[in-house]
Amino acid sequence: MIIGGGAAGLAAAVSAGEFCKNSALDVEVAVFERDDRVGRSILATGNGRCNVSNVRAGADAASSFHNGEFVARVLGLLGARAATADGAGDQCRSDGLLRSADPVFCFFSDRGLAFREESGGRLYPAANKATSVLDVLRAAARRAGVVECCGRCVKAVEPPRTPSGRFTLRMADGAFERADAVVVAVGGRALESLSVEGVRVLSPRPVLGPLRTDPAWTRELDNIRLRCKASLVRTDRSGKRRVIAPSVAGEVLFRKYGLSGIVVYDLSRFARAGDAVELNMLGCDASEARFELRRRRERLSHVFGGDGITCDDMMRGLVLPQIGRVVLKRCGLSGKSACSDAVLDALSATLSAFSFEVQGMGDADLCQVRRGGIDVASVSDRDLQALGVPGMFFAGEALDVDGPCGGYNLHWAWGSGLVAGRAVARFSIGGRS
Repeated sequence: MIIGGGAAGLAAAVSAGEFCKNSALDVEVAVFERDDRVGRSILATGNGRCNVSNVRAGADAASSFHNGEFVARVLGLLGARAATADGAGDQCRSDGLLRSADPVFCFFSDRGLAFREESGGRLYPAANKATSVLDVLRAAARRAGVVECCGRCVKAVEPPRTPSGRFTLRMADGAFERADAVVVAVGGRALESLSVEGVRVLSPRPVLGPLRTDPAWTRELDNIRLRCKASLVRTDRSGKRRVIAPSVAGEVLFRKYGLSGIVVYDLSRFARAGDAVELNMLGCDASEARFELRRRRERLSHVFGGDGITCDDMMRGLVLPQIGRVVLKRCGLSGKSACSDAVLDALSATLSAFSFEVQGMGDADLCQVRRGGIDVASVSDRDLQALGVPGMFFAGEALDVDGPCGGYNLHWAWGSGLVAGRAVARFSIGGRS
């Protein structure tokens, strides 16, 4: 039984079902999903387009994911042959717009999904619709004999009480089911209401979402977007500043309560209260910004004549008016202030590192994943089986793993699902995974 009909659960179901079918094994694979249909979470990803994966996700696993070394070892189990139940992945074929030797790509491509690559290595279905991803998965599951059990909410997973016993799955409606082996592949929110015996569960918390900061600096910028570089800085007790997450270029969306946008989402994976998000609006350091602003003052003085260049003149055309007003406010200046060298020094420092103190996560409902869940120290990195609980496997967001935006988290969901699905199928027939 596979608990959770999302990305990881469906990948596990296809992997397990195909292994059993191709091996002519009399084993039933069933997916238990509390919603009225499987795959709703897939349809909601990527604004309905589904950012299936990223071309760099596998190669960058160790450095990109939380618990990255564990992730890299698990994804390394796939290989080209392991991506398909019959080993057809050795020669990955693609009739779509892109070729790749990545095993997750091969898994989908071999089952008919064509891809296109967009900025940052993001992979989307060629049809540009998340429904095409779900259609391919469900078709593969049907061919493999997988049974969909929707509207079934599992509340507890109890291990066998005897060596020859079976797992007990207790449902929210009081019913229960038995299984020889189980894959827990629920999302972070669902895991909070699921009791799983025999493993250490870390309290989930939302990440990969907006950050709450002092609204005094963002309230009047609500819904304004800014292309800039953003970094996360932490100051220790001795006053020493340290860059926690390096500068990344992208778009920041200001909200009344703080900061949003993809670059902020990625920073949120490392942020804690008291840290500072620094926005570099000019893309250069303070000294270079000072030099450029002085050149800008000279050009404006040459065109308009005289020495009467004001802060309004300096900011006009450089940034949006609303952002300009907030920058001047932070510097303690008015638009009519003359652009002396000291004023330009203050402006260059603020424009190159406008600091917003982090107060915590912003709107938790917008967060894409939950950090926490099953402690990876409780799980084997050879087959995703719980240490000390034979027959219990985990995949996807159920584990304490998360990655940056751009297809990384779905790549982990598919990859870990494939590993867990193959392992649970082998276990259910008494084999070694």
